[in-house]
Amino acid sequence: MVCTLAAFGRALALAALAALLLAVPFAASPAAATEDPPGDAPAVVTSVEILPLRGGFVDPPVVAQIREVIELADREGSDLVVLQYTSTGGVSADLDELLRTVEASPVPVAALVGPLGTGAEAVGAAGLLWLAADVRAISADASVGPLDPADLTDADGSYPVRTRTEAFVTAAGADPAIADRLLTAAVPADDLVDAGVVTLTAQGIEPLLVELDGVTIGDTQLTLRPNEVEVRFHSLGLVRRLLHAATTGPFIYLLLVVGLGMLLFEVFQPGFGVAGLAGIITAAIGAFGLTVLPVTWWAVALVVLGLLLYAVDTAIAGFGPVTLAATLAFVLGSANFYAAEPLALPWWLIAATTATALAFFVFVMTSVLRAQAGPEGVTVDDLVGRPGIVRSVLNPEGHVYIDGALWRARWTGETKRAKVGTPVRVHGVDGAVVLVAPYEPGTSQVPAEPAGDAALATSADPEPGSGEGPH
Repeated sequence: MVCTLAAFGRALALAALAALLLAVPFAASPAAATEDPPGDAPAVVTSVEILPLRGGFVDPPVVAQIREVIELADREGSDLVVLQYTSTGGVSADLDELLRTVEASPVPVAALVGPLGTGAEAVGAAGLLWLAADVRAISADASVGPLDPADLTDADGSYPVRTRTEAFVTAAGADPAIADRLLTAAVPADDLVDAGVVTLTAQGIEPLLVELDGVTIGDTQLTLRPNEVEVRFHSLGLVRRLLHAATTGPFIYLLLVVGLGMLLFEVFQPGFGVAGLAGIITAAIGAFGLTVLPVTWWAVALVVLGLLLYAVDTAIAGFGPVTLAATLAFVLGSANFYAAEPLALPWWLIAATTATALAFFVFVMTSVLRAQAGPEGVTVDDLVGRPGIVRSVLNPEGHVYIDGALWRARWTGETKRAKVGTPVRVHGVDGAVVLVAPYEPGTSQVPAEPAGDAALATSADPEPGSGEGPH
């Protein structure tokens, strides 16, 4: 009996030990579960590349800069790229390249339509760029859309804007109905938030960096402490900034008008000076803009014709039918300059430019030419032998001051040019241009600054008591 009880006790002890060993894994499993990540894998953001774009269109320079920043972020091991912009659409941009660059970026891309207080917008290509970003941020007073047309130069509407928009909305897990609104209207921030297409709202770059902490991108949760992040700002370089400016409608229009105006000014001047060189550069930039923006070519031709007629009006010094025809052509061409409605020039700009062109050619240039013509009754042939002084650099042509008037002159001296203030003497004429040579004191030439006929006669006579006289 004693043996049986002892055996039973040993069996009970073994059973209790076995139960304890089996219970250990179950007891340990909750503790182990609390040590695992609670969901997404964390990603600590320590470096951010930021590209703020100051308005304008999404054009080739902007696309190239975005691609360059994303490639730099990948090469330098940055953790995030932030784009901040407001844009009225795309112009001559390769949208497929732009969207592929953003979608395939190994570095997460956040796009912010803002900042607050600017009424920021993302129209056309800019809205598609926003939809393609990993993080879609927007300020409270901003809007996105309409997205169609994505590019103002896409006249036939060949780009699949609807397909891309619907795909982006679906990928974002947003209400599919928002896609139709985005295609045809500017959708405010509140409606985009309600539709679920917005990742977060932020009123600027700094608030965005704060709000990004804890945001999930795919299977990754961002951990971002603004005071511990290295931030690098980027901008368009000088050349890209210049080319980007060349896609601004009013800017291109003014460049073309001013450039052609300076070239026409040079037509009425002797030689080819600074105004002509500046006119070539300015008109060239304007011409580049005409190849980028959708323009109405017959309207461009009317603007050019108007300027030419103004120049003719200047040449004939008249104020009549030619002036009226020039003004009508210029105004009609300016009003229809661009083929896309968003690029239409404001009426006040057209009025101001027309008034300036009219005043410059009809009044200012006419007065200048009259002043250059010299006193009434005096012709260039009457100037032979007269002294003068250079009033604009003769290189080889310019202006000289003779007998109280400006005259067009050509330098014939041994040096390449004559500086302002150089004494000269007229020795011949070529049409309406006087030919001048340097005046050298001590020679038989008359002095450059006339002292009156009496003074010249006195200087030519011998001094009293010199013993010299006429032979």
